[in-house]
Amino acid sequence: MTDSGLVAARALSYGALLLTAGLPLYLLTAGRGIVVTPRYRTGVVLLSLLGAGASVWWALASVAAMAALPIEALDGETVGAVFSATPLGAVLATRLVALALVMLATMLRLPTLFAAVPAGVVVATFAWTGHAGATDGGLGDVHRINDVIHLLAAATWLGALAMLLEGIFGSTRPSEQQRRLAGFAATGTVIVTLLVATGVANALFIAGWPFPLTSAWTLLLGLKLALFMAMLGLAALNRWRLAPALHTENPAARRALRLSLTAEASAGLAVVVVVAALGVLDPAA
Repeated sequence: MTDSGLVAARALSYGALLLTAGLPLYLLTAGRGIVVTPRYRTGVVLLSLLGAGASVWWALASVAAMAALPIEALDGETVGAVFSATPLGAVLATRLVALALVMLATMLRLPTLFAAVPAGVVVATFAWTGHAGATDGGLGDVHRINDVIHLLAAATWLGALAMLLEGIFGSTRPSEQQRRLAGFAATGTVIVTLLVATGVANALFIAGWPFPLTSAWTLLLGLKLALFMAMLGLAALNRWRLAPALHTENPAARRALRLSLTAEASAGLAVVVVVAALGVLDPAA
C-alpha cells in the first residue's frame, strides 16, 4: 500500500465518519424545531455503512504500510499480529460497534441523544491513532483529549453544513432556512473558538517548539489554515449578508446562499483531505 492509498483511505473514513457523527451532533446542539426527515435518517445510515467500509480499508491500509506490503499481499496472520500489537484492532472494533449503535438508534427513531453519544465515540476513536495516538505518557492523554474536542467541533460544523445544504437544495422555506442559520450562530462561535484553541495545541503537541517552517507537513498545515479562514469568511457572509436577504423571497438570494454554502462545504471536505495527509507525515521531514 502506497502512502497515497493510505491517505485516500484516511480521507474517506474521516469524511464519512465526521459527517455520520456531525448530523446527530448538530441536531443535539440546534435545539428544538428541526424536523428529522426520512432523508436525514437514510443519510445517517448510508454514511455509517460507508464509514464502516472505509474504516476496514483504513485499518488494512495501515497494516500494509507498517508491514511494507501491498494491501493485496496481506494475510490473516500479519493482520492479526499488527492488530494485537497496536491500537488498530481495538479502534476498529470500537468504531464498528459504535456505528452499529448509531444506525440502530436512527432506524428505531430514538431521541437524538441515543445516536449522538455513539457517534461521538466514533469520532473519538481517531485520537487513538496517528500523531495523537503516538504521544506517550500523561502528555499523550492530554493530546488525545484535545484531539477529541477538536474532532467533535469539526464534526458538528460539517453536520450543520450538510443540514443547511439539504435545506437550501430542498423544499425548506426561506424563513426556516434563515432561522437555522441564525440559530447556529452561537454554536458556530463556540465551535470556531474550540477549533482554534485545540488546533494550536495540536500543532504544538505534534511539531513542538521551535516550530518547523519548511517541511511538507508545515506547508500542508498552512493550506489547512487557509481553507479554515475561507470557511470562516463564507460563514460570516452567509450569516450577516446572504441569510437576511432570504426574507425577500428573491430567487437570486437563494441561489447566492446555495453557492456560498456549497463553497463552504467544499472547503470543509478539502480540509478533511489535508488532515488525512498530515497524519502520515513527519513534521520535521
